Amino acid sequence: MVVYLFSFIGNNGIPTSISDTYYRNNKRWLFSAVLIVAASLALAPILNHTPESYKFLGFFIVAGIFFVAASPAFKDEFVGKVHCGAAIVLGVAAVVWIALTIGVPWLSLLGLTIGLFNLRNIVFWVEVGILIDVYRCLFYLLPA
Repeated sequence: MVVYLFSFIGNNGIPTSISDTYYRNNKRWLFSAVLIVAASLALAPILNHTPESYKFLGFFIVAGIFFVAASPAFKDEFVGKVHCGAAIVLGVAAVVWIALTIGVPWLSLLGLTIGLFNLRNIVFWVEVGILIDVYRCLFYLLPA
C-alpha cells in the first residue's frame, strides 16, 4: 500500500482521496489489487491479536477494505453507495478499534489536522492517518 501511494503521489501529486487514485491511474485494476493484498495480509493479524470483546471491529475493518476494493468506481451512482458506505464503516471501525486497543489514535488525528490545512485533500490525509495508525496498532499488538 505504501509503495502504491508513494508511486502514485510521485507521478501524479496528492489525490483528493486514496480512492481517487482509481480514476487517475491508467491501470485501474491496480487500486483493487493493492487493497485486496493489504486486506488479506492484515486479516490474520487483526483477527488473531484483537481482544475477543471487540474482534468484530477487526472484521469490519477487513470487510470494509474488501468492499471498497470490490467497488472502486465511487463516482458511479450504485457502486458509489457501496464504496462510500464501506469506506465509512471501515474508517469508523478502524478509529474505534485503535482507540480501544492502544488509546488515542494520534496519527489519525494528525492526518485530520494536516487535512484541515489542506482542505482539497482532507479525505486523503484522514485516510492516510487512519491507515498508518492501523499499522502502528498492529505492530503494538504483535508479539515481539
